[in-house]
Amino acid sequence: MTIYPDYVYQTLARARDIGQWYCGQADAAALCFDVLALFPDCQEASDLVYELFCDEWCIYDNRVAIQQNIDEWDDRPWQQRRRLALSFRFMSRWDGKYEAMMERGGPEDVRPILEDGKMELLGAYCLGEEECTDYAWAIFADAVQKAKDPQATLHWIGWQYADLGFFADAAEALGELCSRFNDDKARRLLAEVVWWRDNAHRIPWIPPAGDGSRYDRMMDFIDPSAPKTKDEVQRVRNENQKERAARYRPTIDKKLANLFESALPPAQPKPAAAIVDWSFLDQDDGQPGEPADWVKKNIQRLERWGEDDELHQEMIAYMKDRHRWTRNIPPPSTPKRYDPNEPPFTPPMEFLDDEEEDDE
Repeated sequence: MTIYPDYVYQTLARARDIGQWYCGQADAAALCFDVLALFPDCQEASDLVYELFCDEWCIYDNRVAIQQNIDEWDDRPWQQRRRLALSFRFMSRWDGKYEAMMERGGPEDVRPILEDGKMELLGAYCLGEEECTDYAWAIFADAVQKAKDPQATLHWIGWQYADLGFFADAAEALGELCSRFNDDKARRLLAEVVWWRDNAHRIPWIPPAGDGSRYDRMMDFIDPSAPKTKDEVQRVRNENQKERAARYRPTIDKKLANLFESALPPAQPKPAAAIVDWSFLDQDDGQPGEPADWVKKNIQRLERWGEDDELHQEMIAYMKDRHRWTRNIPPPSTPKRYDPNEPPFTPPMEFLDDEEEDDE
């Protein structure tokens, strides 16, 4: 058993204390990642992050937050990527801590190249065209080669991959950076993305990965004329091929990649004990239902803010129509636990009713 310095155990004890309170899990996990940046093999720190993420109110809040972007019955593969990226953004404390030290669009001298690479990544993130990731790395590699500051360029690339949920690619880019430069901030981000890479399959608030079949079944009820998942992927692929810059090629030839893929054994899914019972997703009857609690609260807020305003009425009508198939997520039965040493939060008057409803 590895023995670590005393401050490691003190940091983990502090993380456990912070993580027991409502909304404290992200800050507590950040302390664990600080430890993993210095001691990547510290299993206790890695296990504690998952333990923190299994808090029932943490699970509920993340489910609701993601549901405001993606319905839980939407099992198209790229939506799973988006769920992971959103979860990383919700729970990470890296961005706020170090973002000021990085230019949002990357180093100025190679920014146009980096923007081309980011657009390719967005093709996979938003539209499900995974082939785009092959083109993205070829473009990013070109930027690193031409950059005046390859360290800052690699840092931006690693952060961009992480921000869009490509954790394995982020780990490779940041690992390359850390092998070439002594960069504490990159090592800290690397520790976090490695954890997400290794644990993405068991984030407790994310539904099981799917192939789009559940989405297609639900859309047969909602809009039978909507394209099927496989048809949409093919359409996007065709459009991307028309618009793609000819000077870039995938890092691995497609025929060679197919040859490797055929020689490898099929990937075995990583088993993960489900804390949430997701069986309700396959039992959905596809019919409109009662709006989710968060939808009702947003509508009530809009009604208070603009009772006679035409724009607010249009927004209300849109929400009612858009979320007719958004299923309510029941909150935990146990009350939220607040740190008694923290001063109570007093929300603005316009939010007071909502806060009172939340605590009932």
